Amino acid sequence: MNEVTPESFVRQLSIFSNLPTEEIQALSQVLHLRQYPAGTILFHEGDTGDSLAIIVEGEIEAIHSLGTENERLLSRLKPGDFLGEMSLFNPDRQRSASVRSLTDIQLLEMIHTDFEALLSRQPNLAVYIMREMSNRLRAVEQAMILDLQNKNMQLAQALEDLKQAQVQLIEKEKIEYELALARKIQQSILPKETPSPPGWQIAVYWQPAHAVGGDFYDFLELPRGRLGILIGDATGKGIPAALVMATTCSVLRAIGSSLPAEQDLSPGAVLAQANDLLCQQMPPGMFITCLLGILDPHTGEICFANAGHCLPFHVSTGVVSELRAAGMPLGLLPGQTYQDHSACLAVGDTLTSFSDGLVEAHDPEGQMYGASRIRQELTSSAGDTETIPCLLASLLEFTGPALEQEDDITLVSIRRTQG
Repeated sequence: MNEVTPESFVRQLSIFSNLPTEEIQALSQVLHLRQYPAGTILFHEGDTGDSLAIIVEGEIEAIHSLGTENERLLSRLKPGDFLGEMSLFNPDRQRSASVRSLTDIQLLEMIHTDFEALLSRQPNLAVYIMREMSNRLRAVEQAMILDLQNKNMQLAQALEDLKQAQVQLIEKEKIEYELALARKIQQSILPKETPSPPGWQIAVYWQPAHAVGGDFYDFLELPRGRLGILIGDATGKGIPAALVMATTCSVLRAIGSSLPAEQDLSPGAVLAQANDLLCQQMPPGMFITCLLGILDPHTGEICFANAGHCLPFHVSTGVVSELRAAGMPLGLLPGQTYQDHSACLAVGDTLTSFSDGLVEAHDPEGQMYGASRIRQELTSSAGDTETIPCLLASLLEFTGPALEQEDDITLVSIRRTQG
């Protein structure tokens, strides 16, 4: 195998491509080159994991239930792929699968303390890794579904399969009923009404990709006529994301209502407190992005903090700008801080927040809608038409009516109509 230096290889990895030079140099000091022959079991499912590894050369396979009748190939990993990250985000550090080298391999390994230190310095890296984890889990889920479908097709020839199909039909109806009930419960968690302070127009749109989802929004009535505005997105879709969404809503509402009436509410402090609470109860591999703003309807000033959510757009006299604020998503690492930022909305200004289901929607050719199209649409409309219907019409034209919605989509629009 060819020898490589950690620094030369790190510079080529997409996972580290946006890191500054000094971070690359620091990484090269904590990444250690390891070599293993073909057929080596690097670790077993259930082992305690304490390191992140990146493949330099060779190929690796991840296996569920290795050595049993239920053994299943989960994925094959190649140079540039990383492994071991799930155990580092899991509180009990357990490996989720066994890993075996298919060829002679070279790895760059980093122990968990160096990994956690890196995430604290570069929080956006955690979002990248969690998205890659979600993509892998989605691919495994799709492969398992395909495997089950093939088995059902083979068994469908026998009478016993007909009986099983009847059982499955009953179960399907039960699941559909339970999902419909779950959707009603989730809708009951969201605000019953959209607030309408004098001189302001507030509009929302919420549409999960499935029966239930992880997107949410909320409004908090605060002392002195102020209004708290929340929008968030729990990673993933379906029931797990919906449960995390419900927990997050409850935590944020509890924090907002527990403060004394005379105390000024800091969005950053609320997110920090919510993050510490959610870290204690967050399922492995899940997190929440969240944007919290506190609006003073009398002055138009909005104070906000961001926990890894999409940046909102402020439209003022035809000029579209992003309200920039950064922070680690909620539920990943305790002890995070979130800075407060502020902006002022004049008469005629609009502030639009959205989830990544809008940004990451694709057309039939696989092109992404993107934040630039949102900016263009807001620039062309310039507040002359209702923001949310305008964006949804643009999205429908982009994706086409026949394309299935990929992810949950939520939008919140705030427009100042009078001084």
